[in-house]
Amino acid sequence: MKTKFHLAKRMPSRYASGASGQGSALAVALIDERYLGWLANQQTPRLVGSLQRSAMLSVFSGLGRLCGAEGMLTRAYVFTDRQPAELLDDVVLRMVPPHSADGGLGLVRSLGLELTQLASRGGCQIVLVASDDERLIPYIDEAQWRGLKVVLVADESSQDFGKLMGEDPSWARLLMQADRRVSLNEGAWQALTTAGSTYFATYVPEVERPGEPNAETEGYHDAQPNEEWRAHVQKVIEDWWRDETPHAKLDLFEEMQNSQGVPPETDRHLLLQVRRVLARTLSFPEKKAMREMIRAAVLAQPPVVDEPVDS
Repeated sequence: MKTKFHLAKRMPSRYASGASGQGSALAVALIDERYLGWLANQQTPRLVGSLQRSAMLSVFSGLGRLCGAEGMLTRAYVFTDRQPAELLDDVVLRMVPPHSADGGLGLVRSLGLELTQLASRGGCQIVLVASDDERLIPYIDEAQWRGLKVVLVADESSQDFGKLMGEDPSWARLLMQADRRVSLNEGAWQALTTAGSTYFATYVPEVERPGEPNAETEGYHDAQPNEEWRAHVQKVIEDWWRDETPHAKLDLFEEMQNSQGVPPETDRHLLLQVRRVLARTLSFPEKKAMREMIRAAVLAQPPVVDEPVDS
């Protein structure tokens, strides 16, 4: 079913000037809650429970101000499969199927349609997108052609783009499409992960600064895998692989046979588990070694799925 975009008013030219940085602009956030939760776990390995939705508006307002937005965010759209426990001002929930049900396709379509509508109807000039799904690229491209400035919320891995392109090309391609990339600071993560924390949008979060040390990862950004490290990581991978169902194992085996990397969902899950074990962020060499170990475990031999026998 086609959306009737021809009924929408075209964006006035004064909005386009705001999007290019000439004067103040309005901003909206489109948040893939599952991705933001994964990022939060990268920053806070011992995170327990869900993200604090009540902090999202003020946190993303800070990012918007950094990109030239005027005042608070107009609103934050949160794409989630988690039912609300409370209603929040200026935070609109968009319910999507669980990732396990459709591989995130419902989220991509819902978030992509929201992005297209914002661009075509002139609802804002800056959109902050918190997602890592490469399938959003065509939607982002269309929104940019209509004059919208698209900013992606990333993590420290985007600081070394050369390495990222070799190790996670799908994420790198999405980052390339954005007009700008920003990351949240420690205070923002504290507000998003701790009930009762206060965050003021007037504080300007950190942006990517290649070459500048990070307080959490300093001393580890060039760490090389050693025998002790491999033993810890191998244990995590073995525990994960043992707990997977036979059908899930077969799906992963077939997918990795036809690709060079590790599926993003599997990669994110195991990165989080390894980080929890090590209590720190992995370096690029360690991430590369971990992915090689995952592929070795999955492709060691074809999984066997016992099919029911007809009587």
